[in-house]
Amino acid sequence: MSMLFKAAATLLALPIGLYAVSHRSLGELFGLTRAGADVAVKGAMGQVPTEVHDQKLDNDVELQRRQITDHQVALNLSQRELETLASQVQDLDERAARRRRLLGEAYPVLQAAMADSHSSVQFAGAEHTLAAFQANLDQLLAEEEREARQLGIRRAGLAKLTTSIGDGQRALSDMRDSLLALEQEIDLLRTRREQARLEGDTLELVSTVSGTGLPATGAIGAGAEQLRAEVGRLEAGNEARRAAVPASVTSNRVAADWERLERLKSIQSAAAAPTAEPVGEALTQDPSAMSPRNEVEGGAQGSSN
Repeated sequence: MSMLFKAAATLLALPIGLYAVSHRSLGELFGLTRAGADVAVKGAMGQVPTEVHDQKLDNDVELQRRQITDHQVALNLSQRELETLASQVQDLDERAARRRRLLGEAYPVLQAAMADSHSSVQFAGAEHTLAAFQANLDQLLAEEEREARQLGIRRAGLAKLTTSIGDGQRALSDMRDSLLALEQEIDLLRTRREQARLEGDTLELVSTVSGTGLPATGAIGAGAEQLRAEVGRLEAGNEARRAAVPASVTSNRVAADWERLERLKSIQSAAAAPTAEPVGEALTQDPSAMSPRNEVEGGAQGSSN
């Protein structure tokens, strides 16, 4: 641990010594250090992912919400103290009212006793000597004066505390409303950010498609051109082979086509002939007429003619 402290002290003393030797003030050194720290922090903050910033913002909002809760707890305690103080003021008021009524009733009794030079007085269902009665009245008057001062102080404190609690409630309500509005704005901004990102990706896709085309367009065009050349070459070869076919093959094909048509014609004629004519008679009239070989030969001769 001591080695670490020594290394840290050496690193700290090195720039200070350099500034001292170069006749520069330590304030300039601290200013440059602070500026460098600000630049480093800004650069680090710029490289922090968006998720980290969002989480920090959520933590700050949660901290503010806890502070509002703590303020509300403090106001609740002040409200209880206000209720206690109000109860004390009410008790003092009631006690002072009873004492004032008692002193008001004692005044005519004492006045009559002093006027008539009585040595004793009858008051509140009991008999008192004049000296004791006067001593009791002096004590009540002293209590009246002392409690009147206390009552004034408590009333002033009650008024101030009531005003402070009211101001605190209004400030806390404003703080709560501001936090709620800020949370709603944060949610709205995050939604707009996601929409902006989606729109940016869409615009980038549209720009790519409507610009130079897909990256593989050149390769696809080359492949299509090669396929086009291959098809042309095959078709040209077929045309050349078709031109080199002998005429007999062509004639035989024409004869086959003609034979097919004649056979279909004979079948159609047989199907359309009257059913009363015996089939045997038709065969005996011209046996060679229905021979497929003769039809073929006749068709071949007709085609050659």
